Amino acid sequence: MSATLQELRSLAEDLMVGCRGWVDAVIIVSEDGAPLTYTTNMDLDPEFVAAATASIVGATSAVLELLNSRGFDGINVKLRERRYLLIRSYKAYYVVALTRPNPNLGFINLVFEAYLSARR
Repeated sequence: MSATLQELRSLAEDLMVGCRGWVDAVIIVSEDGAPLTYTTNMDLDPEFVAAATASIVGATSAVLELLNSRGFDGINVKLRERRYLLIRSYKAYYVVALTRPNPNLGFINLVFEAYLSARR
């Protein structure tokens, strides 16, 4: 079951608010790498983020296939500026978030789990 664009916008906004300032951007990307909606507190190009997400997901899926794994629910990439790029599977989409430096990852993960599992 896929979500409407309005539902995806609402999800992105809810995640930003729910993370209470620990996340600077949330972008929802289709499986084919197109940005569907986003909300951000910073200057970024959602097209580039979506394309990078498709590459990261593709590479991760290829490695997992070699390991006979059935897929993944999330990816955390630690960036040098102490931020994290988070990618989570959600229905037929990927939810991508960029954290602030030194984030409370436990809290962010709880918020993401609460919002993403409640809407599956």
